[in-house]
Amino acid sequence: MKTTMMLSLTIIIIAIQTTTEFGNYNPNRKPKVMGDLIPLRMLDPRRVNLQKKIVLYHNFFRSRVQPPAANMLRMKYNHQAAKAAQRWADACKFLTHDSIPGRHVQNYGPCGQNIFVATHKVPWFFAVQSWWLEKDLFKFARRNNATIIGHYTQMVWAATHQVGCGIAKCTVHPNSIAFKKDTFYNYVCNYCPTGNYPHRMGRPYVRGKPCGLCKKNCQKKLCTNACYAADQWSNCKQLYKTFPAWLCYTRNTREGIERRNSCLATCTCKNKIYTRF
Repeated sequence: MKTTMMLSLTIIIIAIQTTTEFGNYNPNRKPKVMGDLIPLRMLDPRRVNLQKKIVLYHNFFRSRVQPPAANMLRMKYNHQAAKAAQRWADACKFLTHDSIPGRHVQNYGPCGQNIFVATHKVPWFFAVQSWWLEKDLFKFARRNNATIIGHYTQMVWAATHQVGCGIAKCTVHPNSIAFKKDTFYNYVCNYCPTGNYPHRMGRPYVRGKPCGLCKKNCQKKLCTNACYAADQWSNCKQLYKTFPAWLCYTRNTREGIERRNSCLATCTCKNKIYTRF
């Protein structure tokens, strides 16, 4: 393939809750295209230095949400989430999200997923920034259309604090009309624990002074008191109030272990930040 310095970039961004979504296509987002000057290996998130950059990009944007967030967690890289993201990127399923079991990560359950597709290789910063730019369509504490702001809300979901990514060069299906070129680059990031709960799409975080809800656990405007688990049941809080021992401390039976694992955040994360239903 000939090296091209200045080519227009076709970008298709997928909404987090939608399997195939073309509504958020924006041809005006055009970075400096490097084409084949960027070796694919330099964009491979299995490189430790790139993992650090991806985390840096996310934390940079998460610390700058408007209105400010009082409970925004600082992100870290998760290799299990990254392995699942790489597997799905390699599958080259054009404009299709992975299944819920495919995004499952131990202790977190099914994680969220953002996907970015481009005709040419671009730096990861541009992919992450493209998700971030959906902020211009987002209205805090208001009703929002998930198909056009879903990447942004997953990226800034306060209780999400693990990210893992993958990339692959893919061949376009012969019947596809989306791209004129015969290849596309598939960027995938998985987010744990998941965000984008429909009833909270307008409030992905608590509005307030940065670190206002984690004053003793704060680093560069982001909270560090993360819960390394997630509740799988929506009524864990209510169950714990009424039956705390039954829910969390009956571990001598299979049913007791299952209950605890289904409400692992409620049972183990006192004074930690996690999604409370």
